[in-house]
Amino acid sequence: MPLLQVENLVKTYPGVRAVDGIGFTVAEGSCFGLLGPNGAGKTTTLEILEGITGADSGHVLYRGAPRDDSYRAVVGIQFQHTALQDFQTVHEALRLFASFYPRQRPMSELVQLCNLGELLDRDTRALSGG
Repeated sequence: MPLLQVENLVKTYPGVRAVDGIGFTVAEGSCFGLLGPNGAGKTTTLEILEGITGADSGHVLYRGAPRDDSYRAVVGIQFQHTALQDFQTVHEALRLFASFYPRQRPMSELVQLCNLGELLDRDTRALSGG
C-alpha cells in the first residue's frame, strides 16, 4: 500500500483549471518530487496535499484511507522563503515552530541533533536557504 495516493485531483479557480486530473502514488521511504512548467499546478497540488486548500474533485489517501487529524499531525512542509520568522534568532524560531506540535522534543536534543549550538543567537535571515 502506498503512503500517499492521489487520484484524479482537480482544482479550478475562476477561468483557470489549476490542477487537471493528476494522479500519482508515493511509496513509504521514497524521495518524491513534483516537477513541471510554470502554471502546471505544482503549488496548488501541494496545497491540496497539505490540506491548505480543498480539491474540487478527486481523492488524496494517506495509508489507504482519507486524510484525518492523524495525517495533519505527521505532515510538514518547509518553505524556501517565509516571512513568519523574520527578525527572529534561530532559538526563537525553533521555539515558535515547536509550539505548533503537541509532542515536542527537548530543545537541547534538537540543538545537538542538528548541530545548531553555534547558531542559536544568529538572525534567521543570515542563514542559507538549504
